[in-house]
Amino acid sequence: MAKKKILWLCSWYPNKLEPFNGDFIQRHARAAALYNDIHVIHLVGGTTGKTKTSETVIHQDGNLTEQIVYYKKKTSAWGRFRAHYRWLFLYRQALRNYIVRNGKPDLVHVQVPMKAGIMGLWMKKKHGISYVLTEHWGIYNDTERLNYASRSKTFQYYTRKIFGQAAKFISVSNYLAEGVNRLVVKKEYEVVPNTVDTGLFFYKEKPAPPFRFIHVSNMVPLKNTEGILRAFKLFIDSGGNAEMVMVGDTDAAIRKYSAELALPADKFFFRGEVSYQQVAIEMQQADCFVLFSNIENSPCVIGEALCCGLPVIATDVGGVPELLNEDNALLIKPKDEPALAAGMQQMINGYSGFSRKQIAEAAKNKFSYEIVGKKMDEIYSSVINPAP
Repeated sequence: MAKKKILWLCSWYPNKLEPFNGDFIQRHARAAALYNDIHVIHLVGGTTGKTKTSETVIHQDGNLTEQIVYYKKKTSAWGRFRAHYRWLFLYRQALRNYIVRNGKPDLVHVQVPMKAGIMGLWMKKKHGISYVLTEHWGIYNDTERLNYASRSKTFQYYTRKIFGQAAKFISVSNYLAEGVNRLVVKKEYEVVPNTVDTGLFFYKEKPAPPFRFIHVSNMVPLKNTEGILRAFKLFIDSGGNAEMVMVGDTDAAIRKYSAELALPADKFFFRGEVSYQQVAIEMQQADCFVLFSNIENSPCVIGEALCCGLPVIATDVGGVPELLNEDNALLIKPKDEPALAAGMQQMINGYSGFSRKQIAEAAKNKFSYEIVGKKMDEIYSSVINPAP
């Protein structure tokens, strides 16, 4: 059977200016490319002065083509206004050139409605090509500071329109999709989880003790990493014996705070921002993953930890409970630092009750490229060739 041509219009995607921007979307693209020809188009406005008037970089890897268009963008009000129309012009140009070279795609897949979904609407109106829509953005709640309700009327209008005209709505969690249904538009949806590169994240027997906890994030306030530090201090002060590794910090403030708490230097470690490959290695050298967020959508790090066979201690928020169960996790209330400290000791005491190999195998059967890519292929087929 011939592979379908699917054109991805991405609001977020990794690029030379923002190498981690939407890296989970890139992994979705790699999964989808196992079964179909995927062509990604993403536009990036550069504000540093190093970006040329416009520049297109294309990278080909098997069935995946990634086309990144860079353009100059100024930060003044007038500059942002001009940049929007520059974005529209360049995006339409890229779409026309794609059609000239490849013919019309069988389907368009919009990743995050605002603002690439505007071009999904244009493709549908101009060329009669349907689009499916995947939302990743966790703004459909009352916890996120810049949530959907706080956005401009224009943002809300186009978001409703993009969702409304999508042939299929795909969400990475039920939690996110129900937020969209509550705040934006009533629409049926399918859940396709974030995917994990199981060639990197897989079970590997851990080296010798001591017991090691690990946390991986960008350590923004919603991750409540300061709460992890305080809970770990409670755990140590109450006689707990384990290490804690923190991966992903880029701000010196969190390290300064750990020094103020006088956390033991032989038990508490910061690794800083590391590569995706190194994250996998760090997880394989740990015993348990810790996530103490105030709110979450469907965090990739939980899938990655599970694929390494790590049981998880996490807060019962957002889409987190959809990923976890009593066989692979302990759930606690957000902001409850004594509960986290007690959970650390409970995890150590009951660790033999978790089967790391079984955790990893179950996670692989949910998050691998093969599983997620096949699910997307089935959705594409249902739109292109709907059942009678």
